[in-house]
Amino acid sequence: MPTDPLAEFLISHAQAIVRLHQRGKAVGFDLTPADLGTALHRSVRAWDGEAKPAAIDEYLDKLRADDFVLAVACARGIERAWEGFIEKYRPVLYAAAHALTHDEADARDLADSLWADLYGIDTRASERRSLLGYYGGRSALGTWLHAVLAQRFVDLTRAAARIKPLESRPNEPATEGDPSDPDRSRYVSALSTALSEALGALEPRDRLRLGYYYLENLTLRDIARLLSEHPSSVSRRLQQTRSELKRRVERSLRREQHLSEEQIRLCYDYASEQWPFDLGRALSESK
Repeated sequence: MPTDPLAEFLISHAQAIVRLHQRGKAVGFDLTPADLGTALHRSVRAWDGEAKPAAIDEYLDKLRADDFVLAVACARGIERAWEGFIEKYRPVLYAAAHALTHDEADARDLADSLWADLYGIDTRASERRSLLGYYGGRSALGTWLHAVLAQRFVDLTRAAARIKPLESRPNEPATEGDPSDPDRSRYVSALSTALSEALGALEPRDRLRLGYYYLENLTLRDIARLLSEHPSSVSRRLQQTRSELKRRVERSLRREQHLSEEQIRLCYDYASEQWPFDLGRALSESK
């Protein structure tokens, strides 16, 4: 007889689930360990569905219990949980939205566009579908919300770009050829392609941090507040990301474009003089 994966999960990891239930003070929302089971099972599958039992117990013990329990309670429509969630995170989301849009009205529209999805829409009398059901507890809830908001901003920007008439869009700047080096445009194009691919390989949080710093011109302290990090950590991670980008770009230029060290130097030199590279677009289109 086929085994029910959820039932097997609840039985095999009952003690770890109870520990998380206690750490997250789930009784305050009248939630039982079983009430957390489905969401925890989903979180484990998203992390590593093939992990061994001991590794899964360790994973469950490391989840952010308070945030996870709050998300589950909100997803289940428990009003006092939702009220606490709004009180804590609405100002945070508005601040993050304003950092992305630089406009008060647009920021409110962007942040408000999430609330219906976070609250959940009743599809049947006793069922709701909340975006919070996708929160797995591995990162802080505030960090997860920032990532969701940033992705919503990207989606809306792309949608607006698709419906904007082509004739109203600015023309892409052209790279002027250099009579002294007929390969100039090829070098600049190769560098642009390599950088776009390197940005796409970054973790979403690293791309978000880059966008805040280079596109939104936020200070390290502002970024730290938005991402729940220490300013020194933001600075260190930006430096690590820049170093990683440089390694990836130069590796791509060597292995895929077959450029020499001198040709790579020319790529940088030409790009510093004139480079039609849109960092905002590259960050938005990166997956």
